[in-house]
Amino acid sequence: MSIGQQISGIRKEHQLTQEKFGELFHVTRQTVSNWENEKSYPDLQTLVNMSEMFDISLDRLLKEDIQMVKKIDEERLYGAMARREKSRIDFFTGAGTGLIISCLVSPDSIRRTIVICIGIILIGIGWYKKSRFDKTIIQYLDEQDEL
Repeated sequence: MSIGQQISGIRKEHQLTQEKFGELFHVTRQTVSNWENEKSYPDLQTLVNMSEMFDISLDRLLKEDIQMVKKIDEERLYGAMARREKSRIDFFTGAGTGLIISCLVSPDSIRRTIVICIGIILIGIGWYKKSRFDKTIIQYLDEQDEL
C-alpha cells in the first residue's frame, strides 16, 4: 500500500476531512489531497508527527511505499551535497560577479581588463561546478532507479 493510500486510510479511519487533517499538520487541504494522490509527499517530520499522533509505526507508513523511501533518500542526499557544494559554487560566482561589478566604476586600463577576465573565469568555474553537481545528482538518481 502506498503512502497516499495509508494517509487516506488513517484520515478516513479517524473520520477527518482533508481540511481537518491538514490543520493537524499545519498544511492546506490541497496539500493533503496531493499526498493522498501521490503528487507530493509529506516531509519526514510530518510523517513522524503522524506516526505519533495516530499511534502508527513509521515502518507501516514507509516500508510499503518504495517510491516514498527513494524520495526521502534523494532529498537527504541532495541536501547534504547541496550544503557542501553550494558554498563553493557561491564563492566562485560571487567573487567573479563582485570583481566585474567593481570594474564598472574604475577607469579603462589594462588592470581593469585583467580583473574583468579573472571575474569571468571565476563565474565560469562556478557554473562548471554547478553543472558537475547537477550531473552527480542525476547519476545518483539513475543508479537508484536501476535498483
